[in-house]
Parts: sequence; C-alpha cells; structure tokens
Amino acid sequence: MAKLEISKVHDAYAEEGECPLCDLREAAEANYIHSFTHSRVMEPNVRVQTNRRGFCPAHLALLYAADNKLGLGLVLHTHLQEILPRISAALETARSAAEGRRERERADAAARELAALRDTCFICDLLDLDMERYRSTILYLWQKDPDFLPIIGASRGFCLPHYLELLGTAERSLDTKRLSAWLGLTVPLMERSFATLEHDLLDFTQLHHDANRSMGSDDVRTALGRTIQKLAGARFRPS
Repeated sequence: MAKLEISKVHDAYAEEGECPLCDLREAAEANYIHSFTHSRVMEPNVRVQTNRRGFCPAHLALLYAADNKLGLGLVLHTHLQEILPRISAALETARSAAEGRRERERADAAARELAALRDTCFICDLLDLDMERYRSTILYLWQKDPDFLPIIGASRGFCLPHYLELLGTAERSLDTKRLSAWLGLTVPLMERSFATLEHDLLDFTQLHHDANRSMGSDDVRTALGRTIQKLAGARFRPS
C-alpha cells in the first residue's frame, strides 16, 4: 500500500471546499514550486531528474513567476543540453518528411517525439505520486475509520476530474463488494452536489440584475467559481 497521508486528508476535509483533492493538489504543487526555486533545485539527485524530465508548460510558467530566475536558468540550461540531441533528431525527421520521403509517417514520428519532450515534467511526476497516496488514504479512512464516514457524507464530494481518478483507484484496490459500497456512497453525493450547484448557479445569474446585486448567500455568490472547479478541477477561493 502507498504511504498514507491521514493528517493531510483530514485537514483538506476540514476546509469544507468543493473538492478536498483539489486542496491537496494545490498545497503539494505550491510546496514543489517553492522547493524548486530554493535549495532543492541544486541537489544532485534532483538535477538528474530535472535534466531528464524537465517541466511542462504550466509548471515552467509557475517556476518563472517565482523568485529564483538564476536557479531556473541553470536548471534549464543543463536540461537543454540533455534533450538537444532528441530535439535535433526529431527536427531532422521532420526535415526528411519535407523532402518527400515517407512524409506522413516521418511527420507523425517527429510530432510524437516533440510532444513527449513538451509533456514530460518532474513536478507532474511527483504530484501524480502524491495524488495516488491521497486517493488511497481517502479509501483507507473510509474503510477503517468509522468517524470518517460522516465526514465524507457531509462533504461536497469531488470535482469531476478527481472523482474519475478516485474511481480508477477504487477499481484497482477494492473488491467487488467494497467497490459497490463506495459507489453507493459517492454517486448520490456527487448527484446532490451537482444538483445544488445547478440551483446556486441559476440564483447567481439573477444577482446581475441591478435590484439583486446586494443579495444572495455566499454559496450563490461563489457558484460560478465552484461550478468551474467542479467541472474542471482547481482549488476554489470565494470571491
């Protein structure tokens, strides 16, 4: 079993947000961005991984917005040195396609290689491991801790992307009986959550009439952000 993260999961549920897994992912991501713009970025074992894996466009943007551009420049320089042969080979394959030799096959091969270089990311790799631990912890607590069941039942469920991932973890780790029980708990929870959002979002649209601008509960005023989070996954902050 993956290492459990019991205290972190309890803390995320205590936030009472739209999706505890969104809260957990954001906290982990912020920690990695901070560590990669400070001392960790120069650790030899980390440099081996960043040289090989690099960072995806989203995490490059976050790293660039942080406060250690010199460190980021050093990391990206050695990463470029590592991947330049692969870039050159992919571009040469594309050149040969342009010259009329097995055009489509070579163009597709070049595109796949360049896409692989764009999409690999050391921070994403770390987050994937973290999220698997968080999902496993939720399922563990649901099975082993009687006090956790009402916590889940009183929550707003999960965003759609994280619920899909959680379903995958449940299918891999639970037997048929327990999977059925998990679905029996979470499917109605998700249905109620979406129904509440639909109602709140309709009320939100009415707030934009001049007579209603000062009215509405917190749930209504924040319905648009919560709906976006529910559909796409991202930590929600009331606004």
